[in-house]
Amino acid sequence: MRGQLKYIQNKTVEFDSDELEEQTLDLKDVTQIYPAEPMYAKFEDQEPVYGDIIISNNLVTVIGPEQVSAPRDLLTGVTPGGGKAGLRNWSGKASVGLTLQSGNNTQTTLTASAELARRTPSTRLLLDYLANYSQVNDVQSANNQRVNLTYDVRLDRHWFVRPVQFEYYHDSLANIDYRLTGGVGVGYDVFDRDGLDWTLAAGPSYQYTRFHTVQPGDATSVSTPAAVLQSNFDVDITKRLTFIQTFQATFVNQIAGEYTHHFVNTLEFEIKRHLNLDVSFIWDYLNRPQTRSDGSVPAKSDYYLTVGFGARF
Repeated sequence: MRGQLKYIQNKTVEFDSDELEEQTLDLKDVTQIYPAEPMYAKFEDQEPVYGDIIISNNLVTVIGPEQVSAPRDLLTGVTPGGGKAGLRNWSGKASVGLTLQSGNNTQTTLTASAELARRTPSTRLLLDYLANYSQVNDVQSANNQRVNLTYDVRLDRHWFVRPVQFEYYHDSLANIDYRLTGGVGVGYDVFDRDGLDWTLAAGPSYQYTRFHTVQPGDATSVSTPAAVLQSNFDVDITKRLTFIQTFQATFVNQIAGEYTHHFVNTLEFEIKRHLNLDVSFIWDYLNRPQTRSDGSVPAKSDYYLTVGFGARF
């Protein structure tokens, strides 16, 4: 099978072929791999090595300034090198949905999401963005944006540390002008096989929230220590249909809302190469919303059902 090796990570092989399009294979099912260009290889408890890589049966050989050979079981990742080849460390996807209605009711609904990832044999950088905006008869019914950034350093096949974990969130209808959460964490890959991935992570954080409006005498902002729990689940239902679930729970003090979560379930259907149809159900929850200046209290839960077209690159 001829094509371009994108990377090997979590015991899976990402492969791009003009004939077969993008393929995700279980490393244990691949007998031999001969990348056309030098790449970086990472083995357990060793620094990454660079050179021409040969994976044949149960042996991995890297031919560079010095030749390194190791059993396949010790291989934790393979990624391209620097320069133009290093651009293949990056991948991403974006999705957008738009609904326009006029007549007895005038409605505009826009949803947008994007993800950018960079993978090396021992690290993983993820940046994602999600926005929802809706207006009915000139009255806003949704207006929020969320940006998440995580950086993971792999310790072995399953465990990793997360020295960087950051989130920005804005939701004027939930009375949140902006909320910043930053911290660190540790994670574990429960499943990392072909067609099934499940990652758990947790760690301490610090959160700062600026409210949109408050009643006289109430503080306009609050800061608090926080604890963050995360789950990312991804399973291929069929060759073209994938279910993706992300969950993040944050525990803070009572003034900051006590407990909040962001829960996203997505069905991703591949229409053709690099083009998907995405259907997502989103549930945002805040246990103790901040009272507005007019005395009203935002609802604890917001639900969204979004449909959009997405592209991978």
